[in-house]
Amino acid sequence: MKITAIKTWLTAPTGVYLKIMTDEGVCGFGEATIPYFPQSALGMLKDLEGYLIGEDPFRIEYLWQSLFRDLFMRGGPTHMAAISCVDMALYDLKGKALGLPVYELLGGLARDKVRLYGHVAAKTASEIAKKAGALAATGCTMIRFRAFHDMDARREFDFAAGVAQQLEYLAAIREAVGDGTDLILECHGRYDLPWAVKLAQEAVKYNIFFLEDPLRQENPAMMKALRAQTPVPIATGERCHSRWDFRELFESNSIDYARPDVCHCGGITEMMKIASYAQTYGISVVPHNTQGPLAMAAIMHASFAIDNLAVVEAAFCNPESYDARKEKLVDGWPAYQAGYSLPPKGPGLGVTVYEDALDAAQAGFRPPKQPRLRAYDGSVRDW
Repeated sequence: MKITAIKTWLTAPTGVYLKIMTDEGVCGFGEATIPYFPQSALGMLKDLEGYLIGEDPFRIEYLWQSLFRDLFMRGGPTHMAAISCVDMALYDLKGKALGLPVYELLGGLARDKVRLYGHVAAKTASEIAKKAGALAATGCTMIRFRAFHDMDARREFDFAAGVAQQLEYLAAIREAVGDGTDLILECHGRYDLPWAVKLAQEAVKYNIFFLEDPLRQENPAMMKALRAQTPVPIATGERCHSRWDFRELFESNSIDYARPDVCHCGGITEMMKIASYAQTYGISVVPHNTQGPLAMAAIMHASFAIDNLAVVEAAFCNPESYDARKEKLVDGWPAYQAGYSLPPKGPGLGVTVYEDALDAAQAGFRPPKQPRLRAYDGSVRDW
């Protein structure tokens, strides 16, 4: 079998999708969705096309190495998103050709079901507490949230106000859901170290599952400094683009949970290696999962095969926060049952892709613009 062609789509609002075709008629689909940089990811896929045509699609590891190491300038968000996309498509193709779900190609089921967590968002403490209570009532056993959505609307961020609002929301949610629901406090990488320390130390009494992305990712040593000053578990990694980006975090024992995104970290192949690497340091994996439907499917297959998995982010736990637009592009979702997912069904990723829907979504694409935040004095703050 040989790869004969690839086809790409750039869909509204930021989706990037790929189809790999072969001389035997078997095809595979992947996704390179990366927030606010879809045109860059699409361009990278086109740059990689020449490395794929004529190759054997079953040689997934070989092609991963070629797409990464044959390029002198490599790594980073757009390159790794493109590799992730191709990797997903190759697994999808191989699974279809063999009549097997992708998780069987990864060693089979490591568990019978995967725990999931949902999201809630609001602009007041009372509103977010109400939403958290409703989500917990559906059987969801873990909830992720962050504050300062009202600041986002004003395109501003302040450290002190951000910490105060996080703690206000946290107290309201804990009261609403009680002690039987685990809580994840998301920070979006917005705090400097002193403010992250203050937040973490104050959050201890609310018994949170972990503090997510409390600091910017550029300096891993800051995460170690934070961990030394709080017993609260720390999670990060959605902006790490390979196992090398995780290396310092693992080797310095700076985090408790690694959060690779299959759409950004190098695909299923690299996610499995990151998980294995994390396990040697006693670190569990909590995959980041906020992209489109093919990335979701790829994450679920990998998650069923990863031994040191803790929980998976899943917006579909909460219908209110799930983007129904994505549902029209594909069919084939994991069965959701009282806070857990059952194994995906069908060969490959187990997803039926509607190319006419992708064509229609592509017609509506407009270049997105990353929102910008400013401090009260007008200086730049992290999104």
